[in-house]
Order: sequence, then structure tokens, then C-alpha cells
Amino acid sequence: MLLRRFAITSAVLLGAAVVSSPAFADTVNLSGSVADTSTVTSTATPGASALSLGGEGTAAADTVAQVADLALESNSSDGVTLTAAADGLLTNGTDSLAYQVLIVADGAAAPVATDFSADNDSKNVTDFTSGAAARDLYIEYDAPDLLDPGTYTSSITVTVTDN
Repeated sequence: MLLRRFAITSAVLLGAAVVSSPAFADTVNLSGSVADTSTVTSTATPGASALSLGGEGTAAADTVAQVADLALESNSSDGVTLTAAADGLLTNGTDSLAYQVLIVADGAAAPVATDFSADNDSKNVTDFTSGAAARDLYIEYDAPDLLDPGTYTSSITVTVTDN
């Protein structure tokens, strides 16, 4: 019987020791990163290289032409800011012609001249489907009735940044 009491007492004391011993804890820190995959690809439309500049005795005011299709891709859940900026005037080296730019929804009706206001434009794009979206790029210019002969060139820089 003594042995039995000793066993019960030892078990109770051992259990109390386990319950009263301090618990030990440690922390596991986790981290990860996702690379930005926002891109824009511009594809010039036929109108970009066949602008009707007038200059042969007739003027062409408020001329609007689609110059590019813009394809965007992004993994940003907040969307992106799409910006188009004219890099200068249309010029042949001696004469020049100012123009304005405008970004519109893909496949939307062509804007009218009064929709344009600057040589740059920015749009917030959040309507991505499976990480892709599209827009159209237009320019507007007033071709004078006389313009020096030659090939007139310019470029537009299109950029995309995460919101």
C-alpha cells in the first residue's frame, strides 16, 4: 500500500511540475515579394504614317487621327497610370506643326477636336481582364494651307506606372 501511495503521490507531483514549468515559444518570420509586371506595348496604326498635313494650298483644321493601339498588362490590383506625351512637334527640320494627344477606351468612337487639350494625356486604368487591358491613342492637329515640303516626323512616349 505504501508503494501505491508513493506512486500516486509521485504522479501528482510530477504532473504539477509539468503544469507549473514555463512554456517556451519562438517566432517564425515570413516574407515574400512579387515583381512588378506592368507593361505597355504600342502598335502604330496605318494613320500614324499617313497623316494628312494639308500644306498644298488648303488647310485642314481640327484633324483627328488614331495613331496607335495600346496593349497593357499588369499584376497591380490597384491598376496603373497610362501616360502619352508628345516628344516634340511634327517637323521636317525647317518647318513644324504642333499636335495634341488623347488616350481613349479601346474601340471607342473617335474623339472630336474639342476633346483634346494638351500635348500629353494620362489615364487611370483599372479595367484589367486576366491582367490585360487596351486603349487607343489619337492626335489632333491643325494643318495650315501652306507647309514646307518634306517628311514630317515626331514621336510619342507612352509609359505605364503602378498606382
